[in-house]
Amino acid sequence: MANPISPRKAWVKGSLPLAEYAASCNQAQLLALSPQLRKLRQNGVDAIVVPVHWRYLAPFCAEQLAQAESWEALKRLSQHLLGHGFKLQYQLFFSSDTQQGVEQRLPDWFWGSMLAKLPASKTADAIKYVNQFGRDNTQSPSLWAEASLLEMFRGWMDNFAQQMQPFAANCDVVFLGLGPDGDACLPWGERDGQAIYQSFSPTALAALAADMEQQYGSKQAWLSLWELTGKQPWPQQLSEKLVECYQHKTSSTCFKEFNLWYAQNWQQFVGRFLASAQASFSKHWVHSKLALNIPLPGLSASDHPWLACLTGLNPQPWLERSQLLDYQLAQLSYWNKQAQNRLMVVVSGAESSHASRQNQALLNALKELAIPALVQNAQPQALANHPGWDQLYHSVLHGSAFQGWLFNDMSQLNEQSIVQGRLSQLNKFKYQHSETRQLGKKQFRVMGPLHLKVANQKQLLEEENWVQFEEQLRELRTTGVTAISTDIWWGLVEGDKPGKFDWSYYDRVVALLKRLGLQWVPILSFHQAGGNVNDDFMQAIPLWLWGRLLESHDQLNSVQDLQYVSETGDASMEYVSLWADEFVMPYYQRFMEAFKQHYINKASLMDEINVSLGPAGELRYPSYNAHDWGNYPNRGTLQCYSRLAKQDWLAYLKSKFHSISTLNASFGFTWDNFEQAEIPDANWLFSHKRYIHNAWAREFLGWYHQALVAHGRRIFESALAVFEDEAFGQVPIGIKIPGIHWVVSDPELPRAAEITAGLIAVHPTLNSSNQQEYLGLLKGLLPEGKQSRAAIHFTCLEMVNKDYEGYSRAADLVDWMADAADECQVALMGENALAGELYGEQGWKQMARALNRSPGYDGLTLLRMQNFFDDEPTPRRELKKLIDRIS
Repeated sequence: MANPISPRKAWVKGSLPLAEYAASCNQAQLLALSPQLRKLRQNGVDAIVVPVHWRYLAPFCAEQLAQAESWEALKRLSQHLLGHGFKLQYQLFFSSDTQQGVEQRLPDWFWGSMLAKLPASKTADAIKYVNQFGRDNTQSPSLWAEASLLEMFRGWMDNFAQQMQPFAANCDVVFLGLGPDGDACLPWGERDGQAIYQSFSPTALAALAADMEQQYGSKQAWLSLWELTGKQPWPQQLSEKLVECYQHKTSSTCFKEFNLWYAQNWQQFVGRFLASAQASFSKHWVHSKLALNIPLPGLSASDHPWLACLTGLNPQPWLERSQLLDYQLAQLSYWNKQAQNRLMVVVSGAESSHASRQNQALLNALKELAIPALVQNAQPQALANHPGWDQLYHSVLHGSAFQGWLFNDMSQLNEQSIVQGRLSQLNKFKYQHSETRQLGKKQFRVMGPLHLKVANQKQLLEEENWVQFEEQLRELRTTGVTAISTDIWWGLVEGDKPGKFDWSYYDRVVALLKRLGLQWVPILSFHQAGGNVNDDFMQAIPLWLWGRLLESHDQLNSVQDLQYVSETGDASMEYVSLWADEFVMPYYQRFMEAFKQHYINKASLMDEINVSLGPAGELRYPSYNAHDWGNYPNRGTLQCYSRLAKQDWLAYLKSKFHSISTLNASFGFTWDNFEQAEIPDANWLFSHKRYIHNAWAREFLGWYHQALVAHGRRIFESALAVFEDEAFGQVPIGIKIPGIHWVVSDPELPRAAEITAGLIAVHPTLNSSNQQEYLGLLKGLLPEGKQSRAAIHFTCLEMVNKDYEGYSRAADLVDWMADAADECQVALMGENALAGELYGEQGWKQMARALNRSPGYDGLTLLRMQNFFDDEPTPRRELKKLIDRIS
């Protein structure tokens, strides 16, 4: 029996009204709260995190904490939440908390009590954080306070544990709000770009001096090494050095060792606090985890490590990746030990893509130590923001250490309809494995330009193109687009000579996507750019390839051996013929390997890696491309008249029938040898529906179809083998199948265009209805057991059936492919085939229909970016409407 799936947690942090209710509430107020609670429960929320502020419970004196009446409102609120089916989690604030613009400070008597315990010679600065500019901070008491800070905190926790003991069985976690806004960090920030350190109170400076004198043996040795021997007092010199290093992003012995000391002091303080909390929450509370809220400052990749060092959580700027992981492992292990293995971590601020990617050491450490963790949005408005929601969604569902979400805050969840709609998605994937395809959430992607320089009339890439590209990406991200798909042109990267790869153009594209929080879908494009509908850029496959293959293989007679040759005798240079796969496959594999090695550190950025299987990257023959007479909406041209194709046809017959007599008996021929089995004339095949009713025609076209399917499978399996390592093992491999929607319902040539493109197998009952031809295609294309790694892309989602226009049945094909993908349990993405329908409402209705259908499509890739930024606003407006409605 399979192991049961542990549901992901979906908790909600109480807002300001709930914090006030915890201190004072009546039955009428609780009843007014009930509709909100019912909505949250219906949308999959499991637990409410109740904020507990000492200022509310004991506003006048510490003695109030020991009085039962101080806790009555919190008990009433807790009982009411239990009645609605919620688990209770309590967040105890040992600092200030800002909610909805209102700061909940520590009680005034707290500072008086702390001051009363100081020696007469000490000032209030001894118990407060003071920065290098001389300003104190009243958000939380200083860890260097000489008064009995931890003893006071311990008293608060003991009172809470005793008074709220009846609810202990329903509380899985007690959140310990040590720092500002409940974060487990020092008060941090910048002032005019200058770092703010909170260690310049007399008490903190005395602690620093004592620690350094002990480390170096004398004050003189310490100040000399830190270069603090000038005429000015050493604290002033220290302040100037810290500011200078931070501003210029440079380092020194002074800067390194100070930041290490700063972080270690915080680490030790948190450890002592956890040990105290562990003792307070014993007996009835022993099953409850002790949670710390660790913030992820969401800045750019270059600034983030420097800002993070101000939090006291780690001295990041000078550590290598492995060193930082070791530091995080040691820190979390120490905290967990002090908490006697009861530690839980909430990572806050993961709605920022930069935050999560730049804190991989923390995330990896949590995973390695198996410390339970949740992810939380730092800004409540992130839930209504497409990029923020996507990041929260992906942070839990894609192989991370997180067990679920903590949504901040409750008022936002009930006030905005788009947030409520997103919460309702929770029930769709709370119980699903992360590998399950798409998990109920639709993906919205946009295909990038074929190349940025096409925006320039001179066809030269200029800086202004990059600026415009960034502005457009930023707007798409805000709209709700999750990823950008880009062709990685083989001829552009390896066009100079074999084995020489130039990734510089794509490096800049990827850096831009990462900075803006967009995922990437690279298409390994082994085909030519140009020659297809809407193409505005030309890029041949590597020109050296043709000569190299001819030189290396004696069995090749001419370039046409390597090309698709049609029934008209025309040859295509768009893509190397599948009948030359044995010669060209090593070059495909080498390119994939080079791509993998170059972008191995960007694997987490990739939603998918798409591989090119034919012209325009699609699994098909070039049957209707501009190089031949196969123009829309005729049947197209067969592409199997090269010498190698003829050889394969004969080899197929020999393998299947073994002897010429068996072949003759099967079809009524009187041939002397297999070589007489010429490739049939195309006009003969399609006249009088012979391709359906004639056994020999079906035999030939069956080989034609199977050859294409085998080609697609070879490349897919090759890509799986290349991208099977730890970095890429969870990245889906994409395959694009075109919607050949014309002549589907033609009474004289039903489905003929799909057949010349190689997509479907012929059979005696073939007609304009669905007989699971696409199910057969997918089963032949995808190796058994590998469906979870595949992502099928199908085009023409924007089109309606038009029997009166080329006998088109586009909408039918869209449905048939959805049914086939569902049967195969493979992810299915849709695309629009042409840009025209983006400028009217009908096309968008059709795409919405495909996404909402059951079974339907898991997402949408829209072609191309430039269509959303021309003078006509319809595409951009309709895209936003679609995403808001569906996502």
